[in-house]
Amino acid sequence: MSSIPPDLPNPCPTCGSLTKTTFSDHSPSSRVSELLRCNDPPSDSELSDFQNVTKSGPGRIADLDEKITRAKEHLTALIQERNVLEANIGDARTLSSPIRRLPFDVLRDIALATIPSPYEVMNFPSANDLDSRESPWTLAQVSQRWRLTILNAPEVWSSMSLVIQHDEKPIIVAHQMFMTGLRLERSKCLPLTVSISVYPEADISNHPLLLLISTRSSLIRNLRIEASLISYPAFSWWRGRLDQLYRLTLMAVAPLSRVPQPSGSIKSVIDAFEYAPQLKMITMDEFHSSFRYPKTQITHLTLLTIDWKDVENIRQFHNLNNLHITYSRSTPPVSTGHRVISLPALTSLTLMYLYDRPHQLPPSLPPSHLESDPIFSLISIPNLTHLRLVYSPGFIVCPSIPIPNAITALRIELDIRDHTMSFSQKELSVLLESIPNLRDLVISSSSMAPFVCDASLFVFLLGDIPLHHLRTLDFRGSTLQGWMFGINCMQKFVEMVEAHRQGDSGEMDQIETVYLCYPLTLDPIYTRRWRSLIDGGLKVVYGPEP
Repeated sequence: MSSIPPDLPNPCPTCGSLTKTTFSDHSPSSRVSELLRCNDPPSDSELSDFQNVTKSGPGRIADLDEKITRAKEHLTALIQERNVLEANIGDARTLSSPIRRLPFDVLRDIALATIPSPYEVMNFPSANDLDSRESPWTLAQVSQRWRLTILNAPEVWSSMSLVIQHDEKPIIVAHQMFMTGLRLERSKCLPLTVSISVYPEADISNHPLLLLISTRSSLIRNLRIEASLISYPAFSWWRGRLDQLYRLTLMAVAPLSRVPQPSGSIKSVIDAFEYAPQLKMITMDEFHSSFRYPKTQITHLTLLTIDWKDVENIRQFHNLNNLHITYSRSTPPVSTGHRVISLPALTSLTLMYLYDRPHQLPPSLPPSHLESDPIFSLISIPNLTHLRLVYSPGFIVCPSIPIPNAITALRIELDIRDHTMSFSQKELSVLLESIPNLRDLVISSSSMAPFVCDASLFVFLLGDIPLHHLRTLDFRGSTLQGWMFGINCMQKFVEMVEAHRQGDSGEMDQIETVYLCYPLTLDPIYTRRWRSLIDGGLKVVYGPEP
């Protein structure tokens, strides 16, 4: 027998007539609300309902409470089951991550990519190599497998930058000693790259950190020291121990005459680097008479501050094949009576022109051009093949290159933001015409503005200057502006390449390769001409410089 739905009238137990339920199990009763708003008495049937509710209500509440309790327990179990499942999914994703299956060599490469390279340590040292919050310390904390991998990769630990302060607190020095000792231990017997900066000026002969590094001096391959001259006697006992030293950089070394010299406290000769059988490369601020080097074995020399009196010192570097000289506007003029120095082994020369305003000049003084770079009148370089010229804002000067010469490769780097400081067409013409055997030309310009200082000027000049042996043209580090002098530069570039592709006539070689950062934007006619050059054998390579 089916039960009567709760929303239908109930039959009267006495007469059988249908009466509407006073209370509803699912929603408030309008009749009850009406009776509650007045003092009218309920009917007999309503009173009977009220009495039944009063009697049966507590029992039903108990039943519902029991159901609610069971439902809550079931809900709690479902929530817990869901949380466990969610955690299992997360753990499964973590455990199945390909990072956990990376082979040793990949993990090692990742670690090497997150730390300064030996080149960066030698040129841009930091003070964070002993900070456990930096890589590679943090990588060794990822997992046990990562830790074992990082600890067993000595190349990750073999490059370090150290700062020595003689007035540091003992607890800090102890921490530095501990962290440095770990790096040295983990680098095993691998050649070391070490940068040492000493602040402030002090005698560090007995500094424990320097003594610790000294125990591995025979493994140092690249060494950078930034210190005043008063600190250098501390390195003297390294003499004869630098068996693997290949590259040496000495920065911020004040001349001996400017350093306070208490009686007997400073050694007049710094011979720490005199006996380094593998030393080939030296970078220094300037020459100092107190330093001794194995000059005859040096092949690469970089002078960051040129004083023409230093040129005489270069004479003793008989086997130089790579020389880098940095000029500034404060470079003194050449003294009279100088002697020409012959460097027959030199094949590569870099001349860097930096705008360095002298302190004694008024700030409003506009930058000026030096008339000429006298380097080729001071040094005879008969076998020079590679010439690199680097220009900064406000300093444009071309070297006077003697003819004939053996130069076959020229690289010009421009960092010029002011069009008033750009090359003149005459200067560029003289420069290019003085290198008749030029085969490889590289133009790199940081300028993004439509000034004549960008590579577009070279496009115009190369179309007019007969470079009879040009084979390779590299513009990857430059931008070709859309228009200059009312002429489309990219179209002019195509015409220039066409002119140099008409060689192989006995008088003029044919350009073979062109390097560009981006494809040229050309109209249909010049697009066909460019495509014809490529189809005719011209090799065009797109992409940034490596």
